[in-house]
Amino acid sequence: MRKNALFLLVSELAMAIQAASAYPENHPRVQELLVRLHRGVEAEASLLRGLNIGFFRDHVVVDEFPFVEPNPTLARLIERMREKGIEKILVSEGITFGEMKRFVFFLAAGTGSPSEQVWESIACGKIEGADAGGAVSLGLSPATRPNGFMAGAEDVLKNVLASMVAERKQSKVEEGRDIVSSIMKGLRQEGMLIDRLIRLQGHDDYTVTHSLNVCILVVAQASHLGLPENKVRDAGLAALLHDIGKDMIPSGILTKPGRLDMDEFALVKKHPAAGAKLLRRIDCGTELPMIVAFEHHIKYDRSGYPKLRTREPLHVVSHMTQIADVYDALRTYRSYQSAFQEKQALSIMKEGRGTEFEPRLYDNFVEILS
Repeated sequence: MRKNALFLLVSELAMAIQAASAYPENHPRVQELLVRLHRGVEAEASLLRGLNIGFFRDHVVVDEFPFVEPNPTLARLIERMREKGIEKILVSEGITFGEMKRFVFFLAAGTGSPSEQVWESIACGKIEGADAGGAVSLGLSPATRPNGFMAGAEDVLKNVLASMVAERKQSKVEEGRDIVSSIMKGLRQEGMLIDRLIRLQGHDDYTVTHSLNVCILVVAQASHLGLPENKVRDAGLAALLHDIGKDMIPSGILTKPGRLDMDEFALVKKHPAAGAKLLRRIDCGTELPMIVAFEHHIKYDRSGYPKLRTREPLHVVSHMTQIADVYDALRTYRSYQSAFQEKQALSIMKEGRGTEFEPRLYDNFVEILS
């Protein structure tokens, strides 16, 4: 019966949140509940073309079915949602396990606001008309995120990168894909106004912010070229992870307030190979992140680093990442370099068209920014 299946689903959401609050992330009980919850949510969202859950006073509404009978499990869930300021949830078709897991752990955490989170297949909000005392319209269509869709992504990516480096975890790749999906969605909503989406921040998390900026710019390039959605997502994931090898470089060198000496730069030049070596051990579902990590500092004329022994052409996404990498570096303030305005940055880069940068892809990039 439909109502029983939906009641079981919302109960499993409550139990997964409770388990995530009580046990470590890798505990078998947590993993079992997450897998079961994702399987059920994915199936119902596909069947219903989106799963609607509303929390109103002392009861829960799933799809069109209200659950008003006293139930300790649902009562705890309602209280948790009230603490988070959530009255409605819409889960779209195609939600990934990684996003479902992040959502559960967000709900289990005592801190954090829904507006600070980045979701591709989940929308949260208030129930329209809930204060009027009359009929309630759930109004569960996803809200647009004009400028704030990347809010919180820096912290998520920081955790993803750290876990991948420390634990070689394939599961963290899914969270990277979630970030790329949010970027793709945000770009569509923003009408390709790229420069508005690059959130330039301070020095402390430069590599993380830079990785997000480069991902945004590569997704925009790939979309503008008309690549299929799955190829755009792969390109974005590769760009997001292009600098993961920098974790192997001493932090004192990466944060040095000034230009590097020759020995320090020699260490930095090892990060493409270090990143490729790391990504070779992780199942990303594609070899593209490994390839781009290795190639993103090699120029169109084959100069740059690491030095190549063969004449095989570079991957097109490596060229796109290299263009985005240089542009974001020019547009970012560093202690030894002021941030250039867009026109200044493109003017500097134009000198490298056909030598440093693949000419057609450079023209595509300029066309996007214009």
